[in-house]
Amino acid sequence: MIKRNKMAIIGLGVSLFLLLIQLVMDTKGIYFQLGPPSKGIGHHTISALLIIAAVISAVYMLTDKGMKWLAIGVGIFFILVTSAPNLLMETKYTTFSSPDQSEKFVVIEKGYVKLYQISNTGLFMTALTKTRLDVDREYKPFSEGTYELEWESPNTLIVHYAFNYKHQFKTIELQYQND
Repeated sequence: MIKRNKMAIIGLGVSLFLLLIQLVMDTKGIYFQLGPPSKGIGHHTISALLIIAAVISAVYMLTDKGMKWLAIGVGIFFILVTSAPNLLMETKYTTFSSPDQSEKFVVIEKGYVKLYQISNTGLFMTALTKTRLDVDREYKPFSEGTYELEWESPNTLIVHYAFNYKHQFKTIELQYQND
């Protein structure tokens, strides 16, 4: 019994530690993923799995039924908070590479637009913009093909994109890293 409880404590500790690391990385605009964003396991799914592991460990450790149900309720709440926005919006992915094919990028459009650089390992993607690109009423310029890329000096990308259905363009200059 003590050995089984010890495993539950370790499972809870590891799950919470990994969730904390993921939270810190998220605040820095770095997202952990398994596989390409459009087909792989994204950071939201990984968060939900870690929450489930933490809840299972907590439920196994607790003896009071009321506390077990409270742990399950808190777990469901956090899963819904982190997952609901992604389930409610259609997501479109557009990928492209630098002219020398050494760097890969993805644009994720789901009610807003964000650009990311994908690491060479494919395990991380880093946000290239601190904020979302300004577009009108959930317009998706990249999946619509209304954008142009200009590759300037090394590590500089200029993106011209339509921000509305009238095809009026905006420009943003981005700095990216060479892995």
